Amino acid sequence: MPLGIQQNNDFTQFTMDVWNDKIFYQEQEFPAGFMAMSILNIPEEELPELIQAGGAPTFLFPVVVQGSDEDAAAVFPQLRERILYLTELLWKYPPFCYNDYEKEMSRINILFDERNLLQIRTPNSELQTEFLRFCVGIIRIPIAMYHFYAAGRFFELDYLRRLKKRNETHFAVAAHDCFNSEQFWDEMRSLQSLNMEPFTVYPELSSTYVFARSPKNEKEMVFVERVSFLRLTDFYTYDLLNGLHHGHAPSQCQGCGKYFLTTNGHIPKYCDGIAPQDNRYTCRQYGAMIHQKEQNKQHPVYRLFNTRTGTIRKHHQRGKISDDLRREALYLAGSYRDKALMDNDYAADGYARDMELEHIYAEAEKRLK
Repeated sequence: MPLGIQQNNDFTQFTMDVWNDKIFYQEQEFPAGFMAMSILNIPEEELPELIQAGGAPTFLFPVVVQGSDEDAAAVFPQLRERILYLTELLWKYPPFCYNDYEKEMSRINILFDERNLLQIRTPNSELQTEFLRFCVGIIRIPIAMYHFYAAGRFFELDYLRRLKKRNETHFAVAAHDCFNSEQFWDEMRSLQSLNMEPFTVYPELSSTYVFARSPKNEKEMVFVERVSFLRLTDFYTYDLLNGLHHGHAPSQCQGCGKYFLTTNGHIPKYCDGIAPQDNRYTCRQYGAMIHQKEQNKQHPVYRLFNTRTGTIRKHHQRGKISDDLRREALYLAGSYRDKALMDNDYAADGYARDMELEHIYAEAEKRLK
């Protein structure tokens, strides 16, 4: 049996398999701490819409269950519409983006089928119990995400970012100091206008052991801890703390601003995502290139680049080349320079040839045709 199988994850219950420094969710493998880190990347401008979408059904589903027959029939289609809108928003974020979409939509279609309204309104019926469980569970999710988002960003900015070393010991000290800070809890209390899904450092969970094929050798079996949660806040908090235990922690990229998970002791600056400044490079590559620009002004690559671009600008000033040709020639020279900085073989054999003025002008003219 593979890890992460038969977890039955949905909008009301959350389960992960924990093995060494990895977790397994819906048969997919992630480094411990990945789910918690991912929530920090929710765009801040999306939070109000998410929270509003979670609040919209709050006053509707009680009417369906306890209101008059006429009110229930009138409200039921509105509730279904609001729930579907909320689910579409949630599918974008972990862990829901890894769930079985077809299975969950099938469940929703049954729960919100108007033909089942009578059973939903029948006290203590199986369908009413499931309906209430689903509604109560899903409307809590946006608040849980918001509270963890705020707590996680506070922790990373005020504590993790200051660390001189990134290992379990230093992470444990940072967590202890943060989660015993009055300033942190004042911040959390200011967010909790509703007594729903408050952030906690003591996640409630249940766990057992399952048996699975070893990820390293399919011929071997291993004991795997299966951890289950009824609150999404507890799911994220456990993943954060388990990640810290294994030396994994969120960090904000200085290039793109997104959070990424560090899994070694290096002091992080850049992630491996595409650099927003130039999609030809990752943030890590682009950062290295910028650093080299700042630190190595006398680098041979730069000396040749500065000589050629200076000549190109003089030719333009003297009327020897057009403005369009100047622009394309400078672009090409910059491209060759960047390639030389990233590729040592090209820098040693090819860069000087491509930087000849005749070659640059010829290639620039081709681009203008």
